[in-house]
Amino acid sequence: MRITENMRFNAMIGNLFGNLALNNDLTEKIASQKKVNRASDDPLSATNIVTIRQSLVAIGQYTKNIDSCQAWLSATESTLSGVYDLLETVDGIVVGAVGTEASTRQIAADNIQSIIDSMRSLANTKWGNRYLFSGSREGVKPFAAEPSLATTINAVQAAQGNAFAGDVESSGTYTGDTNKTYAMKTTTAGVFGVARYQISTDGGRTWGSETLSSSSIVDLGDGVSLTFNDYGGTKAFGQNDIFYVNANAPGYYQGNDENLFMTINRNTVFSYTINGAEAFTEAGGVDVFKTLNALKEALINDDGDEISAQQLNIASAKEQILLCQSLCGMKTNHLEVAKNNLAHFDNTLNALLSEAQDADVTELAAKLLMNETALKASYSMAAKIGKSSILDYL
Repeated sequence: MRITENMRFNAMIGNLFGNLALNNDLTEKIASQKKVNRASDDPLSATNIVTIRQSLVAIGQYTKNIDSCQAWLSATESTLSGVYDLLETVDGIVVGAVGTEASTRQIAADNIQSIIDSMRSLANTKWGNRYLFSGSREGVKPFAAEPSLATTINAVQAAQGNAFAGDVESSGTYTGDTNKTYAMKTTTAGVFGVARYQISTDGGRTWGSETLSSSSIVDLGDGVSLTFNDYGGTKAFGQNDIFYVNANAPGYYQGNDENLFMTINRNTVFSYTINGAEAFTEAGGVDVFKTLNALKEALINDDGDEISAQQLNIASAKEQILLCQSLCGMKTNHLEVAKNNLAHFDNTLNALLSEAQDADVTELAAKLLMNETALKASYSMAAKIGKSSILDYL
């Protein structure tokens, strides 16, 4: 086979460009200290790097969620500690007032009222823009100064972004014995007879089976219903329209018995709140505010039997608060374990990421030095070929 000058020239150009490309690649890897700077460098490693980075981002978010939960629980436990101290103070007031003259008992009753006011302030504590003890209800102060004497059904609230532009009203007589938040969500858009919906009795955390909207009245359960007016079908439902209704049982508590949840790991949702129902109402054992008000009246009336009965309730209330504090501690410990596991997993993933993408700079520098020698040889050869002429062959 005859080697022509053209073949020699093309080979020289190929070697030169190859060495230049390798030199650029090695220089880039040394500068970035990464052996994979783009997917084309190593498609398999690039895929693994993307997957690991996504996992690290998720771990970072889970860790932030855990930190938020821990801060909430710390505020809750601190508030409950203040409530317990107030209940301890009540015992001392009662012991010093039993069997005394009316003026002394009135002073004791006034002190009890001050404790009621202070406790209501603690029970209505906010953390950020939410109340600690309102359950899943947002923007609702959990404890009122005066108890509601009958069940109530609040006005319906439409979720932001609903497509339904007609009218809707809540109605009925609530038959439940605890405060609840009901919700209705349309799963299929359309007018009555076409649209389908689901109902939730826990504020939208879980949903029931799908139902066809056969009439303008939707029964949410426990005597609560919604009545819609779609103006003859001109105001149809959109998909995922949601409507909320709060229903309240008699008493001081205006929140509900639902808790807030946060994702702390893949497929792990954690309940990080203590709702006011379990901490302050009969749902937890004793209605704290009802007990304190009854105790105040018993002191004014010098009713020894009633005072004794309410003292027993105060003792039960203290146990109730201590139980909630213990629950805070258990939840905090659970979060600490989850956080430690995430930290260990984060370290493992960072090690895998380093192995997949970090370059050995010493090895790259040696390769770059060798390639620069080859590159100089290519330049020298190119220079010689560039000076060749027909006279060299005569």
